[in-house]
Amino acid sequence: MTLTTAPAFLETESEIIGRLGKSPTLLDVRGLCVDYVTEAGNIRACDDIDLTLKRGEILGVAGESASGKSTLLNALGRLQRMPAATSAGEIVFHPTDGTDPVDLAALSESELAPYRWTKISVVMQSAMASLNPVIRLGEQFTDVIRTHDPRLTEQDARDQAADLLTMVGISADRLTAFPFQLSGGMQQRALIALSLACDPDLVLMDEPTTAVDVVMQRQILDQVLAAQQRLGFAVVFVTHDLSLLLEISDRIAIMYGGKIVENGTAARLHGSAKHPYTRALRQAFPPLSEPVRRLSGIAGSPPDLLDLPPGCAFAPRCGSAMPICHQRIPELRDIPQGRSACFLSNGELSETELSEQKSAADSQDQGDHR
Repeated sequence: MTLTTAPAFLETESEIIGRLGKSPTLLDVRGLCVDYVTEAGNIRACDDIDLTLKRGEILGVAGESASGKSTLLNALGRLQRMPAATSAGEIVFHPTDGTDPVDLAALSESELAPYRWTKISVVMQSAMASLNPVIRLGEQFTDVIRTHDPRLTEQDARDQAADLLTMVGISADRLTAFPFQLSGGMQQRALIALSLACDPDLVLMDEPTTAVDVVMQRQILDQVLAAQQRLGFAVVFVTHDLSLLLEISDRIAIMYGGKIVENGTAARLHGSAKHPYTRALRQAFPPLSEPVRRLSGIAGSPPDLLDLPPGCAFAPRCGSAMPICHQRIPELRDIPQGRSACFLSNGELSETELSEQKSAADSQDQGDHR
């Protein structure tokens, strides 16, 4: 099954906000911090993360490597292992079955078990690292299905597995195949189908299309969207490719240096992103559904999280940086239909202060070019 889906940003910002406003909250993340414990000291890979996810929403998380996005996704699913550890914050999950909300960050491993697969599932970027290469697909599907619903017979579970494979465009007779007998794209689609085996409320996707070519990427995305529209689950989709997220997401969070630096609807980030880093990411990747345009990379490298620069972590690479950007960390503040952590847009500076900072930056630039 293939679904041709219009880019999400063709839906206006007010339409996205109105639709999400009618949907109950599924996940409420507040003050989440994740550290990596090393001999050189603790590395804060996710710093004071706030996110809200609505039922049925697709939330994209974008950023370069080492921005903290995969660490965030692992923390949401409680998948991290030492040396990574959640050091602060709440991950409040609101089940759709009407049971009481629960803070996933506070649960023990045994308490988490009822939530995995049935309420929260995960799709990693390497299907062959997730699928067992020496067990046939059908057995892997039926094992998951019957483990979480022992009342089902073997045949019932196999019929359900066949429906899941068909939903992602794979013939049901592939249930007798081993994973290595499938192409890379089919493996990834099979893994997505497996993540849906227990009808979860939330699917966490960690760059599920990175390892496939552009044509297969489009097919996988179409099938993910088709399955999401049919089943109604919410998605947190992590990738470095902002252009891809603009195609499929309702809202997008941009991460840099372990922090969220901007979030908002896909429509707003497509048309009027406020943070210089977001705009730079837009220019660094080819659009999937727009005319070809010249690309430009981002100079420099992401910061060392053990030795962050003073002020804004992006300032050393930012063409719009002002003196204050090298001295003080901007706050992530509310702006119309989103949030921004940039002095140019978050309202932290008065108009007079902002004008003075811009003049100082211009004077510095003129001095550097003499």
